[in-house]
Amino acid sequence: MTPINLGTYLEKFFSEKKLRLSELYPGLSINRLRDELEQYARQKKINVDDLFSSRYIPSNTNPITNFFDSLIKGYPLEYIRGRAHFYKSEFDVSEIVLIPRSETEILVETASSFLRDWMKMSDERLRVLDIGTGSGAIIISLMQEMHRPIEAFATDISKDALEVARRNYFNLRFTIPRESSLRLIHTDRMSELLDEKFHLIVSNPPYIKKREDRDFVHHQVDTYEPHIALYLDDDKYDEWFRILFKQVLGSLYEEGIFIMEGHEDHLEDLASVCSMVGFSSVQLLKDYTNRHRFIFAKK
Repeated sequence: MTPINLGTYLEKFFSEKKLRLSELYPGLSINRLRDELEQYARQKKINVDDLFSSRYIPSNTNPITNFFDSLIKGYPLEYIRGRAHFYKSEFDVSEIVLIPRSETEILVETASSFLRDWMKMSDERLRVLDIGTGSGAIIISLMQEMHRPIEAFATDISKDALEVARRNYFNLRFTIPRESSLRLIHTDRMSELLDEKFHLIVSNPPYIKKREDRDFVHHQVDTYEPHIALYLDDDKYDEWFRILFKQVLGSLYEEGIFIMEGHEDHLEDLASVCSMVGFSSVQLLKDYTNRHRFIFAKK
């Protein structure tokens, strides 16, 4: 192969693989791909000053070659780079945790607004719980948004996921008020915290029905992202959420709020379950595509 510079190779690669790349990464542009490759190179300690003008020869030992090979396999860009942008920060991610999505930022914005309003009425330190935290993106983003210290808790059924969250908290600790704290707890939903009380509980739980919905899940998501964080058995779905809602209701202070992301096809039914367990008001909130995406429930 005649040596060419990396910039030329990247353009040739994008042109020749455009159809395949558009199927795997909808909306991917050459500029986005260039940015991702540059950030990937930085993480691999490759000098990026003349990255795209430097000579590139594909090799099994060249990390840049691994980047291109992973793309063709359909590996998520965030997993290739090991980082994902969410809200206002970059978070470590791997196949152990879900890749945080932009629509989940609505949950953070809504929760932040509620906490600020409560802070205007009270000097108490607010207590917040994130159920099924994964990478910790939601709870850490909430902590970053608060100008006053909060007492935060986050749970996950996966010990490995909690280690990713712990690493992200360590990396971003400097962006959070010094007196804020975060406890990471290994448990299913909030089983180990039923004696605790919170002003706000948030969650982005598994909400895809394994049999009914799986055919509609993007192949890349189904192949690479952790199924334990995506799917629930169809016949256990309603009961799983009924238990969750009861646990949440019993652990909220009066006037406390629960905000949960969910599946647009099942959210209305889940809102009914939420009302039946005793929440005083339950609303559905929409995402950026105008679909119902969140439950907002008040004790």
